[in-house]
Amino acid sequence: MKEKSFVMLLVIVNKPTITYDIPIYVVFTILATLIAAMGAQIVSHFFSVRRDIRKEFMQKYQDLFSGSIAPISNYMAIKTNPRKLHDVHYNVVESDLLEIAIIKLQENIKYASPTLLRVYERYFGYGYHEDGWGSSEEGDKHALIYFLLDDLIRSSKRVSVFSKMDRRRLKIIRYYYGVCAMALNFFEMDDSEQILQMEYFYKTKKVKYKNLNKVLYSLDRSKMAKHLLKHVSVLKKSDKGNFKEIIDTLKRFKTK
Repeated sequence: MKEKSFVMLLVIVNKPTITYDIPIYVVFTILATLIAAMGAQIVSHFFSVRRDIRKEFMQKYQDLFSGSIAPISNYMAIKTNPRKLHDVHYNVVESDLLEIAIIKLQENIKYASPTLLRVYERYFGYGYHEDGWGSSEEGDKHALIYFLLDDLIRSSKRVSVFSKMDRRRLKIIRYYYGVCAMALNFFEMDDSEQILQMEYFYKTKKVKYKNLNKVLYSLDRSKMAKHLLKHVSVLKKSDKGNFKEIIDTLKRFKTK
């Protein structure tokens, strides 16, 4: 009996692959739509944050600053005026103007920055300690207004509510409060006023101080004396005789 041979053929058939051709413009359209959506979200978030910052500042401005600017600026306008005895009403009590601003700050102390709060704490201590914190009460009172103005200038920078002229005016007022605060750490108000009125009476240029806020915050009297000596150094030689006692006092503190 003959054997029959069989050959088995195994045929493997691959599954067909379907390929889709997507036009390149469709890809760009999808990418452009995603980028536009992300950009719109970023811009929307930016303006939302900006509105919140402005709203927060305007609330702070209405509660704290709006009632303080007028007395603060008028007080310093009187102190820097060499003709104040002639120009200012006889019955004006200058210190009352400063008290208005300080009371306003006390009522809205929640808006104070950490730096302003620390200086307020120092000033507040004079009501309970014999010598406060070992510094000048009048000096710290004026330093308090300096840092209040510093808060206003810094916090208003991002919301653009003041014109360049207004910001410059605020910086000049802050400058004079800084000079006054330093001077009151060495002298009584009469001599301090002489230093404040110097620029108007002798037509000298303003002196730029570096790190004045740090000096006032740390109560570094040596640096204060150095700053004030720089302040009076712009006087003409013929005019410095009127400041001899002031200059001699500051030189003693500068070397300590």
